[in-house]
Amino acid sequence: MANDVQRDPILIIGGFGSNAGQYAALRTMLVTVSGRPTMITPLNLLDWLGVVASDSYGVLLAVLHRTIQATLSAHSAQRLTLVAHSAGGVLARIYLGDKAYGPRKVIFNGRERVRTLVTLGTPHTTTGVGRQAGLNQIRFVQETYPGAYWPYIRYVSVMGKSLLGAARGTPAERGAFRSYALLAGEGAQWGDGVIPLASGLLEGARRVIIPGLRHDPRADQVWYGSTAAIIEAWWEQVTLAEQTA
Repeated sequence: MANDVQRDPILIIGGFGSNAGQYAALRTMLVTVSGRPTMITPLNLLDWLGVVASDSYGVLLAVLHRTIQATLSAHSAQRLTLVAHSAGGVLARIYLGDKAYGPRKVIFNGRERVRTLVTLGTPHTTTGVGRQAGLNQIRFVQETYPGAYWPYIRYVSVMGKSLLGAARGTPAERGAFRSYALLAGEGAQWGDGVIPLASGLLEGARRVIIPGLRHDPRADQVWYGSTAAIIEAWWEQVTLAEQTA
């Protein structure tokens, strides 16, 4: 089993509103840190904007499914590891499931092709509902597949702790306050500037908190994929999860 895990390819899933190219540096460093082939799901801004109109991840799920099939085929693998950023983690959890989803009632049973799910700043729970910020999609997974739902999937939940939301703080602290409140009903708490710890740490998963990390892959701030040292910090926990599961 250990040798099988070590050969698993890795597929990165980007976050809401992102383009695949934003994760190129993460991919390059993850190849070096993990020693495994790593691909990026080809989702772009227009794909994500379609969610606003449809209130469904249906199109994104189809892209993810095709990419997973192609990745497994290219590397003659049976299962892979998903490294999902932000809303990409919500997408991944829907993909793993066996319940009908969305207007077209799609079912992908992705758990048959995934061995490990690593989430980076993913909003796993919410107190809200609505199309804004993908709240309906988060609500669906937390109610349908609560916590580390599949016992044979290794779940690793990584969160940065960098900003305490403050209604009258700096611009960044005020932005964090609004985002945290939208997701969790309370803005005065810690998180990565977009996702509060209360939402981002999946129940039952191996939880990793890294001080100082911000949410978005931007050049002007330190995020989950900024340096090899940061990636090593959370990938070490992935390796431990794979060894002990």
